Amino acid sequence: MVSIVVPVFNGARYLREAVDSLLAQTYQAVEILLMDDASTDETPSIAQAYGAAIRYHRQPINRGIYDNVNTGIAMARGQLIATYHADDIYEPTIVERQVSCFEKHPELGAVFCLAVLADADGREYARMQLPPEVRGSRPLEGTIVFNALLMYQNILLVCPTAMVPAAVHKKLGVYRQDVWKNSSDLDMWIRILRDYPMLVLEEYLMRYRHFPDQSSRRYHRLRREPGRYFSIMDHHLAGGLGSEARPEALKAYEAHRAQDLLMITVNYYITGDVASATSTLNQISPSAITSSNRIQRIRMVILYLMLRIACRFRRVPLLAALFYWRWQSGRLQGGRRGLHGLGQTLRAWWRDEQWLSEPMR
Repeated sequence: MVSIVVPVFNGARYLREAVDSLLAQTYQAVEILLMDDASTDETPSIAQAYGAAIRYHRQPINRGIYDNVNTGIAMARGQLIATYHADDIYEPTIVERQVSCFEKHPELGAVFCLAVLADADGREYARMQLPPEVRGSRPLEGTIVFNALLMYQNILLVCPTAMVPAAVHKKLGVYRQDVWKNSSDLDMWIRILRDYPMLVLEEYLMRYRHFPDQSSRRYHRLRREPGRYFSIMDHHLAGGLGSEARPEALKAYEAHRAQDLLMITVNYYITGDVASATSTLNQISPSAITSSNRIQRIRMVILYLMLRIACRFRRVPLLAALFYWRWQSGRLQGGRRGLHGLGQTLRAWWRDEQWLSEPMR
């Protein structure tokens, strides 16, 4: 049996489409555990309408996505546990194809697949592409996966495609939401790869929906703290995996860190904290920016020099608005990165700058 754990919080808008796609699976030995994290919208009534077709559990209080998932894993009866999401759309063969990987390679600790990237209306706008090191739909040793995570960040292990043996979850323990919050999945994948090979199935078996108000977008909007990716990777590098890291992967990792700090500097500038922008900029080594081709080095060097000049003076509201358009407007409801988005940004800036200094959510 495969237990599909589906966490949901106020997900009524997309819930039916997601659950219907899971009920249409060609693999028959499936149970669907819909884990309602104390939703306040129509999620409960939608879930209850499915009756015995799914197992519905409602948390008494909101616990957060990964503590909610932990409860679902504890309730699961299957030998394999898939963690899928309530706002995505799944091809009818995803479970069958992932189970076949475990049947062929029972030593695997996790199986993922590729995703079609879709907008709020489910329309495709891009497709996930794997780096060459992890291609081939083959078992991957942990060292290969970890170095790919350093080199490319996590563009290869998509959480809502994860299938993991129940025995692996039992051995390794729960998602550490208390430490890593909504990035706890990356920590889990690294804990798995320490002991087991992984496989990324090179088939597009789900539509991964992106929309402005989802939790990952809210997390990154005007973020002024280092990305949790770096905290998690630093933790595991110091915890024994540093000896497995290749020099070129470490250079790429430090280039990603420099780019992240540049984005934090931009966000401080947008929100008017020039002193913090300057302090963050001083943490960046220009040599880290130029040391790897895994980032857009020329653009980042130009941005670094622009910020060096801009932070010497008082904040220029128009420059802050342009920064917002370039790096944040895609996260606005209905925002666009093209000329229309630029027009939206400049009109909003002209009327009222309050939207440029919203607190992080």
